[in-house]
Amino acid sequence: MAARTVIVFLLCSISLLLVAHSFGALTSYSNMAPSSAHEQGSTQDLKIRISSDSSSSVLKVTLENKSSTQTYSVLTWDTPLDPQAMNLGALTLEDVESGDAIPGPGMKINRQMPPPRDAVVEVRPQSTTTRDVNLGLPWIPSDGKVYRIQTQGSWKAVWAKPAAQISDEDLEKMAGDSHLSKDIHSESAEIKLE
Repeated sequence: MAARTVIVFLLCSISLLLVAHSFGALTSYSNMAPSSAHEQGSTQDLKIRISSDSSSSVLKVTLENKSSTQTYSVLTWDTPLDPQAMNLGALTLEDVESGDAIPGPGMKINRQMPPPRDAVVEVRPQSTTTRDVNLGLPWIPSDGKVYRIQTQGSWKAVWAKPAAQISDEDLEKMAGDSHLSKDIHSESAEIKLE
């Protein structure tokens, strides 16, 4: 009986050691992963700013790269940088006073694949790129009220490299770099629509 107890004790001890060793290996791996992803960049560096000039019929959407070292290339389809962003729902409107959302058409666009190269925007470290979005659409109010414009959705594809380094295969897959988050980071803006 004593020999059986010793064997059970040894087996349990060895099992615990193996589990502890495996857990340590997993912890070490998980500690390494964020630093390697950080070295390759993060979409946390990409910020969307929304503004309007003197004309309330044009919205300026600016993509800012806050990284000091990393260039990013972004597929603009179905994002706030898409010229059809309002019709697609990538930008939404809300009446500031009432809080009511203004429903858009929620268009779906059939696009020719693969995306053309001009659908990719490159933004170098510590720089910006700006696109104009038309607010003069039939469904958008022009009643002199103030509306909040917000972003919605996620990046379709982001690459942590210059646009010239994106291959035809990269464009066909539209997957971007798998380690990059697809979240769009932005602040809302208020605009008076007349």
